[in-house]
Amino acid sequence: MAPNAPAARPRRTRSSSPAPGEAPSLEASLIGTVAPVMRHLVAHARRRQTWGDLTYQQYNVLRIVDTLGPQPQAEVARRLMVTAPVVTRLASSLADADLVERRTDPNDKRAVLLAPTPKGRRQARAMRKDLLAAARELLEPLPEDRRAGVAAALEELQVLLPDHSARR
Repeated sequence: MAPNAPAARPRRTRSSSPAPGEAPSLEASLIGTVAPVMRHLVAHARRRQTWGDLTYQQYNVLRIVDTLGPQPQAEVARRLMVTAPVVTRLASSLADADLVERRTDPNDKRAVLLAPTPKGRRQARAMRKDLLAAARELLEPLPEDRRAGVAAALEELQVLLPDHSARR
């Protein structure tokens, strides 16, 4: 090892919490950081009026059909990594609120397409705007060089997502 080179951090694979005196593993840091940061961000965004009574999962259904257009419920479930019954329940509540409409898929009469209503499009876009504002407020205290480091790390994490090849 070269002088002044940092020692390699040992990998822990059997436990997500380090032994006393050990630094957390990369795996434990990922688990212990990503989910709590997202919960904090969503809680911060939920203070805004546009989020009203909608959940983050409902927002994600709206976001998908707003950005991708009408989608089969099964595709929404795949993208959210949840089961079809979960999306059926979410879609029911969104349809009751006149935010999405259910349509018969012209290519498969057994399948149901979810499409945003005009009200749903406005709601999805307003919620995204508020989510971005909440993220900006949370990142604001970080010095510029730390923000650049966070941006680089987030870019690297994209490879962990199922559709990562489509993002690059």
